[in-house]
Formats: sequence, C-alpha cells, structure tokens
Amino acid sequence: MLTAVSRLSVALSLPLIGLLFTLGTSWLESKFEVVNKRVDVVEKVSTSASEQATKINDRLTTVETKQVTESAASDKFQNATLTRLDRLQDSIVGLSNAVAALTATVQALADDRSRSPPMR
Repeated sequence: MLTAVSRLSVALSLPLIGLLFTLGTSWLESKFEVVNKRVDVVEKVSTSASEQATKINDRLTTVETKQVTESAASDKFQNATLTRLDRLQDSIVGLSNAVAALTATVQALADDRSRSPPMR
C-alpha cells in the first residue's frame, strides 16, 4: 500500500506542479492586466494634462501680450490726457488774464468818465 501511495504521489506530482504553475501564472496575468489598465488610464490623463498645459501656456502668452499692449495704450492715453489738461489749464490762465485786462480797461474807462466833466 505504501508503494502504491508513493507511486501515486510521484505520478500526480508533475500534474499537480503544472496545475499550481498554471494557477499562479493566471493569477499573475490578472494582476498584470489590472496594472496595464491603470497604466493606460495614467497615460491618458498624462496626455490630457500635457495638452491642457500647452493650451494654458498659449493662453498665458496671449494674456501677457495683451497686458503689455494695453499697458502701452494706457500710458499713451494718460500722456495724451495730461497734455490736453495742460493745454486746458494754459487756456484758462490765458482767459483769466484776458478777463483781468478787460476788467482793468472797463474800470479805467469808468474812472475816466467819472473824472471828466459831462459834455453838453
């Protein structure tokens, strides 16, 4: 009986090892498939993030360019406005001087009329 059991165990050991190897291999394959799926997802997310980063970089460049352009336009507008305000102030001073001169002239004429005798 012992001889039969030992012969049976020797005869079944190779198929049992083959079965264990097959089960182990299929288990590893399933794990590799899960890892491969995760890697695929990560690659897709990475590609999407890279594309979005490129788009954001382009947008940022556009915004910076517009900011520089608008800043230059704003400076030009401010300088033009200050120039106009200076001209307006000069005009107001000139008008004020003209009003003062006219007032002095009218006052001088009024003083001359009040000093001179009336004509008959």
